[in-house]
Amino acid sequence: MKPREKKFSRAAHLDEGFELAESSWLEKFPEGFAGRVVEVHKRYAFVSPEPEEGEIKTRDVWLSTIARKFLQAKREQRNFIVVGDRVLCVPTSEDNAGVVTDLPQCVIQRLAPRRTLIKRLDPHRKEMEHILASNVDQLLIVASYVGPNVKWGLIDRYLVLAELQGIKPLIVLNKRDLLTKEKSEFQEDCAENIKIYEALGYSVFSVQANAPNARKNIDIQELKMTLKGKVSMLSGHSGVGKSSLVNLFEPELVQAVEKNEDIFYKGRHTTSYASFIKLGTGGYVIDTPGIRSFVLQELSHRELAEGFLEFQDFLSGCKYPGCRHLEEPECAVRAAVTEGKISARRYGSYRGMLQGTTGREGRIRDVVTEENE
Repeated sequence: MKPREKKFSRAAHLDEGFELAESSWLEKFPEGFAGRVVEVHKRYAFVSPEPEEGEIKTRDVWLSTIARKFLQAKREQRNFIVVGDRVLCVPTSEDNAGVVTDLPQCVIQRLAPRRTLIKRLDPHRKEMEHILASNVDQLLIVASYVGPNVKWGLIDRYLVLAELQGIKPLIVLNKRDLLTKEKSEFQEDCAENIKIYEALGYSVFSVQANAPNARKNIDIQELKMTLKGKVSMLSGHSGVGKSSLVNLFEPELVQAVEKNEDIFYKGRHTTSYASFIKLGTGGYVIDTPGIRSFVLQELSHRELAEGFLEFQDFLSGCKYPGCRHLEEPECAVRAAVTEGKISARRYGSYRGMLQGTTGREGRIRDVVTEENE
């Protein structure tokens, strides 16, 4: 009998997979080097070599592509690699990216396991997750008091994500000068919400990033110290002043867009793509373009409740173990809301995220736009 031919196995072709512990990198690829992904494009990425000691120089980049054998694999994520990833790169002289450049080139052969993830539902392909950044220590939630108006529900969504990922959240409210021109009711509402966040232990910074003497502001000085030695991701809608804020901390790359093909000679784009940037005052930021939607991935009621710090002291007091804290009898969380121990507005955010009834928060599967916020 003629022996049956072995069929080609894509799984076998992928050997141990794209993700690999760093301890095995140089054993498999002795000619390789560790790098940090600092920007991702459709066909290529920019990677900065990561020294064993010292700081990453995010201005020094290699133009890189992913090893072709991994691009055929089925995946649930929108991107193979994201800004913040640690990767194993192997230098190459080939034109893998298909662009004219004088930058050194390499092929990304492996990805280190990610410590933390900032992700949302993909607004274009709802069956996929869109990872925005990885290996983040702090989530810098940037909003403006006015122009555009602060959206407390969006801040709450980011806070839930940070809590569930074990990332320290920081809240920055910009355009403080415009707040003084608003009606007293609006100012009081802002003050009340800030008080709620601070009572929960969250740091809130109130700033005017474009002020001539902004660097001397006490909150800016405190924020500068908080960013030192950390990788912090900035999040928020367009127009809230993220770039102005970053520029206060002496970034290695000033935020500007160049739509010239010479960019491949000069290096990286800086505002239309998420960028990993070294700060002259210490630390790194991942500056992302203003996003029009941020929808949390679907969470169970238990997971979602864990993201609300003020719920924790009351969860064990509910009569039913599976209490969703909606209409169930003898719910300790709802009782705490009635008694003023939990903010009614924050509880409303929880309900909106769980049920998707507001048309703008939480588990809904539709794309959420800035106008609906």
